[in-house]
Amino acid sequence: MGVRGRVGGRRAAVAVLLSTAACSGAGCSFDDCPEVSATEAGPVTGADPSGAVRWTTRVPDLLSEPPVVSNGHVVIVGCHATHVVDVTSGSVSTPTGLADVIGVVQGYAVGAPADGDTVLAAERLDGGPGGWSWQESPVDGDADRAYRASAVVTSTAVVGVRGQTLVAWSPDSGSWDSVEVALPVGTRSGQRLAAADDTHVVVPGSDGSVLGVDLAARAVTWRVLPTRPDAPTDVSVRLAGRDVVAVEVWYPRTTAAAVTGEPVWVTERWSLDARTGETRSPRVTSSGTRPRPTTPTGDVLRDPATGWTVTQQLRGRPRGGCF
Repeated sequence: MGVRGRVGGRRAAVAVLLSTAACSGAGCSFDDCPEVSATEAGPVTGADPSGAVRWTTRVPDLLSEPPVVSNGHVVIVGCHATHVVDVTSGSVSTPTGLADVIGVVQGYAVGAPADGDTVLAAERLDGGPGGWSWQESPVDGDADRAYRASAVVTSTAVVGVRGQTLVAWSPDSGSWDSVEVALPVGTRSGQRLAAADDTHVVVPGSDGSVLGVDLAARAVTWRVLPTRPDAPTDVSVRLAGRDVVAVEVWYPRTTAAAVTGEPVWVTERWSLDARTGETRSPRVTSSGTRPRPTTPTGDVLRDPATGWTVTQQLRGRPRGGCF
């Protein structure tokens, strides 16, 4: 998923003044992102595959979103900044030019720029020269946002869909090179791709179909349609194994609220081989309310590439205000 956070170091405290009967005096002040002192900084520890703790560091911030693992790094979104922690060394980098960090590619943090009209930007984690950005002319803000919302990181590239073109960017010999693949349809709004490996990517199509793209061949190699191709409201794909992708397609059953107060949907689920599109598990359907998207939570994160684990104990960002 996209990782959203504040950039540019710390910001001045923001006070929200609410006048309610429950507030003391004439009102109260609430800061949703207070400063964190050195003594209150959250500890972050790294353990090798045997479980032995090898490093400990502290991050003076408050957690805004669940951390994610990306190519040997843990991306921690704080309310003051986004922090990128190396899982084996514990070194911490804080990108200053990125508003949304999608992930880490070969020593670069990549994501949406903090300023300007570029589609994507990359910043070296070691702070050295070699930053990079991608801009299209004329500027198309909707297409740019759709690219970032669909993009995922492989070990060598960041891959997303802009319009009806899948675009993969990767660093090579001091420059960034792109691979483009024309698609028959765009990607489903708000849904991310699924990358099985560095060359095989699965796209949730805007028409409810699911497409397999081979970046090495620069071609769409397979396409699977839902059972009711004229009716799907949404479709998502996610990795369910090393080379298996789980597919979910939702159809509206009624717009009336169910007993729970939510609409009722018919959901079609199956899994397929990310490289060939062949079915791995049969399609099944069910009716009910649509489950809300979930984000991995927990304080312990494991990097599958190295086997190291990182444990973070940052305090959460305060929610709410004066009542």
